[in-house]
Amino acid sequence: MNKYNNSLKIVYNNMEESTIEKAYDISLKNFSKEDIMRILTTEEDEQKIIPVINIESIDSAKEAEIVLDNLVGKDGRVREAVSYILSELPESSKYMEDKKSKTIIINALLDINPNVVRNMISFIEQSGNFKESLSPLIIKKTEEVIENLSKFLRNEGKFKENKEKSQKNHAKNKLTFNLYWLLSSISVLDVNNIKNLENILTKASNFLDYTIREKTALILSKMEKPPSELLQKLKQDKNIYVKNQLL
Repeated sequence: MNKYNNSLKIVYNNMEESTIEKAYDISLKNFSKEDIMRILTTEEDEQKIIPVINIESIDSAKEAEIVLDNLVGKDGRVREAVSYILSELPESSKYMEDKKSKTIIINALLDINPNVVRNMISFIEQSGNFKESLSPLIIKKTEEVIENLSKFLRNEGKFKENKEKSQKNHAKNKLTFNLYWLLSSISVLDVNNIKNLENILTKASNFLDYTIREKTALILSKMEKPPSELLQKLKQDKNIYVKNQLL
């Protein structure tokens, strides 16, 4: 089995020529499941990328644990490769019902690499009933991020940007990035069955960053009975991308 040619963008990303040659040599090998799991338990991050993308199935809680352990705190290319293979194997979620696995998945939704987050959202979207058990954790994390963002924003009844600090505030920008992807994650859940969702959407609808309002509108568009006042507010938003979500 060899998926190397389908994943060049992951393998070659920011690699030096000597490292690319090494990666190519590794790509010529055929990896057994035992080989892959053994390599993933080592500290050799550069050795892991191609074996990861050769995973064809995850067949136990132990294998799931080994794979997930490489989803956070590792080299960015390893995290991306792991997230990629999980998006290809959503059925593996049945081995990830424990607290540790769910915590890792939630943390992956906060990854600095947007490709990792996109892959994990795809994994969650395809994971069937697993989405239901993740839903409260995603909502809780979203509430935490909004609460932390409130420390950087001037509260005058609405969440407004603190213009005095501008966009140079790295901590605030990171939280805004996290909120965008958490809202994206919420949009693939059963939005009609989530407690406190209206409160989250109401707060998110007041952000000056239009991408946050756009994701808020996307969630509203998927609700059977969206809050009418909030719906009308975003239908009249000045930003066309926000309004287009509700056409």
